[in-house]
Amino acid sequence: MIKIAIIMLIHRKDEQTVRLIRYLSRDFHVFVHIDKKSSVRPEDIIAQNVYAYKELKVYWGGYSQILAVQFLLEKAFEKRYDRYLLISGQDLPIKSNEQIIRFFYNNDKEYISIEEKVKKGTRQKGGLDRVTKYWPNWFHRGGSLWDKYLFGLQYFLFAVFSKVSPRSTKYDFYKGPNWLNITHGCVQKIMKFLDDHPEYSSRFKWTNCADEFFYQTIVMQLENLQIENDSLRYIDWNDVEYPKVLRDEDYQKLIESHCLFARKFDAHIDKEIIDRVYRFLTTS
Repeated sequence: MIKIAIIMLIHRKDEQTVRLIRYLSRDFHVFVHIDKKSSVRPEDIIAQNVYAYKELKVYWGGYSQILAVQFLLEKAFEKRYDRYLLISGQDLPIKSNEQIIRFFYNNDKEYISIEEKVKKGTRQKGGLDRVTKYWPNWFHRGGSLWDKYLFGLQYFLFAVFSKVSPRSTKYDFYKGPNWLNITHGCVQKIMKFLDDHPEYSSRFKWTNCADEFFYQTIVMQLENLQIENDSLRYIDWNDVEYPKVLRDEDYQKLIESHCLFARKFDAHIDKEIIDRVYRFLTTS
């Protein structure tokens, strides 16, 4: 039997998230970081095989998101697992726990999607300007009118500062979806890289959605890893919702996919697809 750690960031406790944690914790250990801005308490989440922490205020797309994932990886690493999987509270497994265990048994590959090196001057969605410019990230882009005003002011000031004092580009940056499926050996190499290069983490302060660069760029610096360019996630990147909130119409594509997880789901938009997936898992 292999030991698998599930790593998850959440900002709320709802039926969908609790159901996901309870299902996965039957066979895996689940490490949960709760946004410190949330009213959810760790004791609201903790159960058998579930470890919950509330250490950081996490802002979408900000450096805090990287820190929260790294915090959980370090906590799980202390207990030494064979495999570490990063998911979100809006994901669902589309293979049963037993199938996930069988997939990773005697499997030393690192499943992480890595696109080609992001070139300087790239300006499309997810371009290099996410890490070569300075970005505000301690206020959420939404919220009250006051929050929006403060974010807009910060955005303007940081844009000016990026022009006056451009950031250096010491690394060849690589990017991809931030959903990890990596071995203990890979995590060990990542930890050593971060210890040996303390400037690397600080380089990601004041970036924008750079969690999609952070681990891909490290992994491309490491040696002796068997990398499979696949995040094992079913995601529909349509141009409207980006990504699409999956609905009952997507069910057949999900169960026929080779992926282990799918995202994203929202019980307020379509609960039936969530129920159907769980029914499918119990018969797989």
